[in-house]
Amino acid sequence: MSMVRIEEARLRRYCAAILGGLGVPADQAEVVAISLVEADLRGTASHGVNLVSLYVSRIREGSMKPRTEVRVLADDGTTLQLDGGLGPGQVAGVVAIDEAIDRALRHGVGAVSVREGTHLGALGYYTLRAAERGLFAMAFQNGPTIVPPFGGITPLFSTNPFAYAIPAGEEAPVVFDIATTAIAGNKLILARKRGEAIPEGWAADENGVPTTDPQRASLNGLQWFGGHKGFGIAFLVEILAGVLTNSSYGRTERSASTFGGKARVAKGYLFLTLDVGRFLPLPEFRDRMDQLIRDVRSAETAAGVERIYVPGEIEHERRLENLEAGIPVEEGVIAELEAFGREFGLGSLDKQ
Repeated sequence: MSMVRIEEARLRRYCAAILGGLGVPADQAEVVAISLVEADLRGTASHGVNLVSLYVSRIREGSMKPRTEVRVLADDGTTLQLDGGLGPGQVAGVVAIDEAIDRALRHGVGAVSVREGTHLGALGYYTLRAAERGLFAMAFQNGPTIVPPFGGITPLFSTNPFAYAIPAGEEAPVVFDIATTAIAGNKLILARKRGEAIPEGWAADENGVPTTDPQRASLNGLQWFGGHKGFGIAFLVEILAGVLTNSSYGRTERSASTFGGKARVAKGYLFLTLDVGRFLPLPEFRDRMDQLIRDVRSAETAAGVERIYVPGEIEHERRLENLEAGIPVEEGVIAELEAFGREFGLGSLDKQ
């Protein structure tokens, strides 16, 4: 696997230009590109610019609209229900988390749901946005039915990710972002592109037989992390992001939008925000968070462990390094991006 380091702004502009060539408005293309590049900055390549090819195919096949038109369905002050219009999910996601932030700052809490959404990218991007404003935030998203319930073989759930972020003081915010399966589906797709074997416990083949071969591994065979425990959290995500938002859930497909001749099954999101300053003065809360983080970091390590990290710390350090040295991008992903770029008159990525 050969990597090339690319400057953040250059990579962001190039991805935004590809999306713009597909009809995504410039301001919305920028929102999507920022989200993807931020994931790569933090070392989460599965949710980075690798996804541009997925978004290109979805726009061209008609399962994603190039323009996001967010509509308000209901507004009750602390709560807000939105329709994402099946455009690029990051656009509706940023509108939703910013509304949740505003409501928490005004009322102490905020809850914003989105139906008719598409792929959001890394959920930690949104919760961190709230933590940087001094708020606690959680995010939940469901999706297409590719994973069976624990003990079953009928696909009913997605990887059902959730994330949280919490502000600190001198320390970086704590950010936790996971799929409730052992891995996110995009990590399996990325392993296929790389031709890399996957660890045991990630996935099974289409017959339910565990495998380490990414080509044999099935997205319908992803395993729940922690077995029934991961499934229990996934079930909560399905309720909050699917049932509560009046989006698709389980076997029930709901879509208010039609285009390209047929209805599209959408994802649901829910963002919850809390003003910690309503419980404890924010400076005191930040000081306490710093102390907790330092307590964890200074704990005695187990044999063979060099350092203990809190959630999001590794990603924060990678981001600082990659901002300085450039983002490592695989040559195969660069080739994909440049193939799209040529369609829209863009030069090579390393010369932008």
